[in-house]
Amino acid sequence: MNVTEAQAKLNKLIDQDSFAISRHGKVVGVYLSRDRIEALIETMELLGDPEFTRALKEYKTGKMKVYDAAELDKHMSK
Repeated sequence: MNVTEAQAKLNKLIDQDSFAISRHGKVVGVYLSRDRIEALIETMELLGDPEFTRALKEYKTGKMKVYDAAELDKHMSK
């Protein structure tokens, strides 16, 4: 949306997760909600953790054993 539209609709726009603002057809700004920014930071922190990235790789390649939540509850209650 362009700058004029964004100014007119700002109160409603900030309820969105994200949006871009353009001027003359080019993006000049991006809004990200606090929740979206916190999620991005958490993702970057996880991807910076070698243990997590190793586990993610194992999961993606099918080498990690996955348990159903009910199975885990049953196993943990023994």
